[in-house]
Amino acid sequence: MGRPLKIKNISETSYNSSTGANPGVDIGFNPFSALTAPVVPTGFTPGSATEYEGVVGGSNTVDSANYPTVKCRVRITGFAEEDGYIITQKGAHKFLVGGTTARTALVSGTAYRITVVGDTNWTAYGVTGTPTVGQIFTATAALGSTGTGRVNAVGVCILADEADTTLTSGNMNITFTLNDSTARRISKLTNKFILDFTGGSTYAATSVVNDVRYAANFFTDEGTVIKSGTTGSGNTGTQQNLLDLGIVENYNS
Repeated sequence: MGRPLKIKNISETSYNSSTGANPGVDIGFNPFSALTAPVVPTGFTPGSATEYEGVVGGSNTVDSANYPTVKCRVRITGFAEEDGYIITQKGAHKFLVGGTTARTALVSGTAYRITVVGDTNWTAYGVTGTPTVGQIFTATAALGSTGTGRVNAVGVCILADEADTTLTSGNMNITFTLNDSTARRISKLTNKFILDFTGGSTYAATSVVNDVRYAANFFTDEGTVIKSGTTGSGNTGTQQNLLDLGIVENYNS
């Protein structure tokens, strides 16, 4: 997987190692335009791009679509439910997401991501610097039509055990599949693992400990992998030695 799923907690340039001061909490990832080159296995060439974009976070149309991009259903506050994508992670179950609907109008005080620059005077509506595709901004004024410019809605959503078409405001869902047939919703997604909602729809500690863990995959849902640190034998009532593969719903396969 490419775009990492974790929080960037501190500002490296201002972190004081002698005092342990932590001046920047949840400062977010570098913008897509400033990503560093990936570290890849010997002999592996990541397409024509120099960065991993779009694998976990990123739009399948705006960002690189060379790798599987997680598909979400999102209901960003102030907008209707729609297909969406992850931009960055904000917490264990919380993400900054974008919708996939191409929009031509702006609501003041609402966040957007430019998908087409077009002939729109973006600086008049809150964009700083030279407008670019992928740039996120908060509209400072309402606009009935952006001309030929287009945006996606942007907002923070929390993973919920809610079905498509019934998401409540501020919630989202991501689906994974087992054995080509069983679809389940994700309560937590990392670079390696998926947790489901077996323990319940809340994130109380008593619920989370009962959520079942799976190995995250984007290409197949068939087979199992041995969980590190275990005997590798069959699962027991107290020890999950083997993890089923779960294929995360994505736009590329």
